[in-house]
Amino acid sequence: MKISAIVAASALSLSTFSAFAADLPSKKEAAPPPVAAAPSGFDFAFGAKLMSDYVSRGVSQTAGNPSATVYGEARYNIGDTQFYAGVQPWAVKLPTSPAAELDLYTGVRQTVGQFSVDVGGIYYVYPGNKSQYWINAAGLVQNTRTNPGGTYTATTARDPSFLELYVKPSYNITDSFNIGANVYYSPNWNRYGFASTYASLTSKYTFGETGFSVSGEYGRQYLGTTSATSIFGKFAFPSYNTWNAGVSYAYKVFTVDARYFGSNLNKSQCYAVSSDPAGNVSGRSNWCGNRFMLTLSADLTMKDLSGPSKVVAKY
Repeated sequence: MKISAIVAASALSLSTFSAFAADLPSKKEAAPPPVAAAPSGFDFAFGAKLMSDYVSRGVSQTAGNPSATVYGEARYNIGDTQFYAGVQPWAVKLPTSPAAELDLYTGVRQTVGQFSVDVGGIYYVYPGNKSQYWINAAGLVQNTRTNPGGTYTATTARDPSFLELYVKPSYNITDSFNIGANVYYSPNWNRYGFASTYASLTSKYTFGETGFSVSGEYGRQYLGTTSATSIFGKFAFPSYNTWNAGVSYAYKVFTVDARYFGSNLNKSQCYAVSSDPAGNVSGRSNWCGNRFMLTLSADLTMKDLSGPSKVVAKY
């Protein structure tokens, strides 16, 4: 989220490109297997997750620190069709210093034989934003909730909350091998005033009944250009590639996942896409470097508590 940051970075003869990803999430992980057919009627899914880092599309949302999340998802099943709506708060450390990231999402999942598709929308809410940085061509930085005037430009929106729409098809080639895709579209990414698209391909292989699986994702984040008349000034954000690969072990409702993330962003571009406050003077950020992430999660439904059934992972 750095336009002003770019101005400052340019003044300091540093190369910059920009973007601030939330994902979330994509954002923001290898796609789960398609939804299995469930008995008709209402159900409720819930779970929790502990992470050594919260990475969304190649960008840390916690400045490389640990994070945690919980979620609750109401579901209504009609044969092979599932309607759902859920909420998921995340612990984050972002440039505007919000109290949390709150994901509000809804959609429908449809299964036809070995093919499934998930269509919906997610609104990323950042309540309690406390910070907004402004930078001028001389490299001076202000942290105020109002425009300091003069030649300053903002590095983020006052409130970066935004909407994404998504479609996620997948296909079981065999009982063990699944391939899929994700397409996310935002009409106003992080409230910078331009549309964005994230597209990726996914694959997952499960080793029979052992509980072990390997999975990966390769995607591209397409970003746009801010208006010259906006508080950010005119700046073309860089589009970039991102990927992840890992191994998971599932036992009953618990899953341990070890995953490696990467992108083709350099540190100057990372500062631009993340708006990392630590880069306001240097024009560089470490939030996007290749990194390892360890996750422990638990996912279950009300029907799991009342009797044996297959746990279906949240989106």
